Amino acid sequence: MPYVFSTLTCDNRYVVYAETGADIKVPVEGILIKGGAGVMNDRLFTPLGVSTEVTKEQLALLEQNPIFRLHKENGYLVVQDKNADAEKVSSNMNSRDNSAPLTPSSYKGKRSKPEDLTVTTNGDEE
Repeated sequence: MPYVFSTLTCDNRYVVYAETGADIKVPVEGILIKGGAGVMNDRLFTPLGVSTEVTKEQLALLEQNPIFRLHKENGYLVVQDKNADAEKVSSNMNSRDNSAPLTPSSYKGKRSKPEDLTVTTNGDEE
């Protein structure tokens, strides 16, 4: 069975839609790909990557989903035929999306003094 490895912070449900005669798309199936990379879990462990087992049919549907393809192209998702250690697989992937929690390393090298803060609101720096 194929496995999808993710370095996304949150779970993502990729929805498959059926075409109707009108301009309305009806949801047929949602495929959940686990997230949680960079977020501490209930065992106080912060995984660098997470794996989700999918069927071959689900993978074929996922490959048609534009958001799944976008996440894959941007390096947040990798598909492999067999299971592996998610930490090892994630070492070659994009490790941080914009929804990841901030850590002290997020601020290193961005300010001249640690006590200086920059606030950005609606694209305007204050």
